[in-house]
Amino acid sequence: MPMYILDNPAGIGSGNLDTNEAFVDLAIIANDGGIGLDGPVNGKRKVTYNRTMNGALQLRLDALVNTIFTPDYGNGPRNVDIIVIPGLHGFTLADGSHIENNGTTLPPASSRLPGANHNPTEFCLVIYDTKQNTCSARAGTNGELNLPNSNPVVLYHEFSHTFRIVNNNTRPLTNQCNPASPEEHAAINDENVLRLDLANRQDLTPELRDPNIHCGRDGCDSGNSGCCIIATVASKSLTSPQVQYFRFIRDHFVRSTEVGYAFFKQFFYDYYAFSPQVCTIMAGHPSISEHLLEGYVNPLLEFWKIMIERSRHQFRDVDLGAAFVRHHPDLAQTEARLDALHRTNTYWLNQDSNSSEVSFELIALLRERAWPSKYIQWTLVTPIRIYHHLLTLFLDGADEQTIGREFNRALEFWIPEVPISIVWVAGTSCQGTGVL
Repeated sequence: MPMYILDNPAGIGSGNLDTNEAFVDLAIIANDGGIGLDGPVNGKRKVTYNRTMNGALQLRLDALVNTIFTPDYGNGPRNVDIIVIPGLHGFTLADGSHIENNGTTLPPASSRLPGANHNPTEFCLVIYDTKQNTCSARAGTNGELNLPNSNPVVLYHEFSHTFRIVNNNTRPLTNQCNPASPEEHAAINDENVLRLDLANRQDLTPELRDPNIHCGRDGCDSGNSGCCIIATVASKSLTSPQVQYFRFIRDHFVRSTEVGYAFFKQFFYDYYAFSPQVCTIMAGHPSISEHLLEGYVNPLLEFWKIMIERSRHQFRDVDLGAAFVRHHPDLAQTEARLDALHRTNTYWLNQDSNSSEVSFELIALLRERAWPSKYIQWTLVTPIRIYHHLLTLFLDGADEQTIGREFNRALEFWIPEVPISIVWVAGTSCQGTGVL
């Protein structure tokens, strides 16, 4: 199989890599079950893909992963593997070239194609900065550089170049960005296929890139920094309402104060100790993604929406109960959510291993990496237990007064258990964090 994700940059460059981010980006591009990642061998991990869909994105990814490419660059046919290099800021190629806020595809060293002189290998190297923050020319604006570039979009743009390199049918490439060279024009058109698909997944208006302009700029506020990659994979979009709202909570109610920022920093560290591996499991088993969306992501989102509403008003018990009821106008949808929550509590939150093999794999991961963290327990686990209890009361016919009283009673136990960080112990006030 010709596609790998680099784990160790030795011999190619220096700096840190983010293999899990690359796999999440691949899963978002595919939007399909059957994509997987083997264990590390010789500093890289093989990508696998058993395609089940027939869209343009899936067909292109299938070809890149499952085709043995043997281009002839003038010295006879030879196998060319594809190596994805997900570099963090500071990643540098062996010749000293910096890859920052950028993506590039380097042909094999002996191919004599543009860029081959920077490649110390005979692989096709697909390199991108996973912390990039760039904007491109938005279509229909006469070249206005205000269109954000998400990581999957950057990666898929480079895959367009890759596909032509490994098939030895590249188009003329120049250093001029306006107008775009034929090679970049083709890559932007391919990129727009993904942009259109991402928008259609969430019934949003597509935001496309001008294929005639390859110019870009750094420092675009793309909102690309991670905090919710499980929600991203479960909702199958970087711009889904779930992901956007979690970012809103993060930026306006958590990180808006010094204490909140310190809390998020530790939470973020603990969250990324397990969330990329959860995404790996989800990508290979679409049923888990579907269950997580309704049995975990959406309930957690509803809980925090109500908590934000509560923080803005002086709610009595009945007011809080009324707010909870307002958030659940569709009875059939609420009943379906409660059923999904029952399974979440049984299999995952209670760590019950008497389930399917896939659930057991997930439970084992959570038991080892997630449950020991008091930040994860307080932020992501206890709110689901509270919400599950309240939803049960609601569907059992409890009135607003009872629901609100039980809600406030649960919060009286939960809020004081917030993890105390070194910053808090040093005397920083915990007031003003917004949510509580």
